[in-house]
Amino acid sequence: MKTNLKSIFAMAVIAACFTASAYSNTVYTSDATVTAWDPIYPAYADGNWPTSVCKVQPDVNLDSNWQNPHQASSFGPYAHPWQGSVGNFASWINAWGSLSSQGPGGHSWTKYALDVSGEGDFVLKLLADNCSWVYIDGNLVGYQSAYWNANNITYPVSLNGDHTLEFLIYDGGGLAGGMFRLETNTGVTFSDSDADGLTDPEEVLNQTDPFNPDSDGDGINDGDEVAAGSDPNDENDTPVVDDDGDGIINGDDVCPDTQAGAVIDQYGCSGQQNVATACRCEGPAQDTLWKNHGQYVSCVAHAKNAQINIGLLTEDEGSALMSTAGQSSCGKKEKSKGKK
Repeated sequence: MKTNLKSIFAMAVIAACFTASAYSNTVYTSDATVTAWDPIYPAYADGNWPTSVCKVQPDVNLDSNWQNPHQASSFGPYAHPWQGSVGNFASWINAWGSLSSQGPGGHSWTKYALDVSGEGDFVLKLLADNCSWVYIDGNLVGYQSAYWNANNITYPVSLNGDHTLEFLIYDGGGLAGGMFRLETNTGVTFSDSDADGLTDPEEVLNQTDPFNPDSDGDGINDGDEVAAGSDPNDENDTPVVDDDGDGIINGDDVCPDTQAGAVIDQYGCSGQQNVATACRCEGPAQDTLWKNHGQYVSCVAHAKNAQINIGLLTEDEGSALMSTAGQSSCGKKEKSKGKK
C-alpha cells in the first residue's frame, strides 16, 4: 500500500490549524493604539478623593466635555511601580508624554478608548493611579477603587461582536496613568458567595451585598433584578417578570405556565388551560367526584365548545382534547376485587 505523503502533510496542517483556532486567545491591552483625550481638571484638589471621587458611579463620566482625541503615550509594562505587583499585564499609558501628575494638587481625569471585538466570555483587568473605570459600549464592566489590591481588579466580561472599550482614570496626585487587559477567558472562575446569580465582582459594580442574595429585601434575588432591569438596591423597584412569555406579567397571570405561542385570554390562560381548570380530573369541585367517566367527558365537551366560540381553541385542538378525555381514566370507578 502506497503512502501519499502530500495527503498526510495536508491533513497535519489542517489539524494544526484547527487546534490553533480551537485554543485561540484574543487579547486587547492598553498601548499606543489607544485613543486618549486631554485631561479634565477639577476646580480644586479634594482631600477626600479616595471616597468622594473614587466611587462606582463617578461624577465625571464618558459624556463629559472631553477634548482633543489623540494617541495615548505608552510607557511599557515596567514603567510604574505598581505594575509588578499585579504581573505586568499591560503597557502603562497616559494622556500626555510623562507619568508626572498634572492639575490642582496633581488631580485630573483622563479618558481612553479602544475598539474591541470578540465572542463569548472574557476577563478584564484594570489598574490606574489612583482609581479607574472600564466601560463596554457605555456599560460599566470594571471598577478599581482607591483601596484596590491584586485580587479585586479582575472582572468577567461578555462580548458579542464589535464593541468600544472606554477607560476612565482619576489621578489623585504623584504619578499618573494606568493600564488594562481584556482577553478570552480560558479558565478563570469568579465566585458568587451568596449564589444570587451575580459574581462577587459584579456585586461591586451593582453596589449590592455579595453575602446577601436579596440586598434590598424585596423577595427577589439580586441577579434576577439586574437581569430584569430593576434596581437591586431599591425595595420599591421590583422587576416585571413574565416567565411564560405570554405578555401577562407573573403577578397578573392566572396561568403562569402557558405553552409558548398559545392564544390566551386577558388572564393569561389558553383554551386548553381553561378546559383543564373547568374539568379537573379529580372531580367537578373540591371533595366531589365525577359520577362517572361520561360526566367528565361531557364537561370537557361543553368547556371546549365554549373556548372554540371565543377563539381560544381551534376545532382541531378541541378534537384533540376530546380524544384525550375519552382515553383518560377521569371519572372511572376502580373495580372492586371479589373474594376468591
